[in-house]
Amino acid sequence: MSVVIIVLAAALAASAAAQQPSSTPSARVVVEGCVVPEREVKGHASDVAERIGLNEHFVLFAAKVIEGRAPAVAAAPSGPAIYGIAGLTDEQLDVHVGRRVRIDGPFGSIDRGAAPADSTHADVVELTAATIRQEPGVCAIPTS
Repeated sequence: MSVVIIVLAAALAASAAAQQPSSTPSARVVVEGCVVPEREVKGHASDVAERIGLNEHFVLFAAKVIEGRAPAVAAAPSGPAIYGIAGLTDEQLDVHVGRRVRIDGPFGSIDRGAAPADSTHADVVELTAATIRQEPGVCAIPTS
């Protein structure tokens, strides 16, 4: 009888562990927002090379998740949601600057326990773009 209880307890524990959310979601999401250089977003850090235009980091500003779920750590306490954009070259993103787009792809690692290689951009969760397309709508580009 006690063996049956142990087996059931182990099965329940395994089931609960399988349902725990991962700290690195890989599910595809669809996110809509405006492409802007991160240096133009007020309150976001940028390095010297970025400020003078040598090393550009692009973000999706005023972003809204259309399909899927945003990572819990990405929730901004105040202001619009901002996600870093990975998976596309600067040239591919340049044509979308100042325009509303829809990006399809997974969020990158959101494990805040590990120190990022580039601590300047540690506050931005990255969205890895599989596809990007322009959408109708107006973008209010922030100014620093």
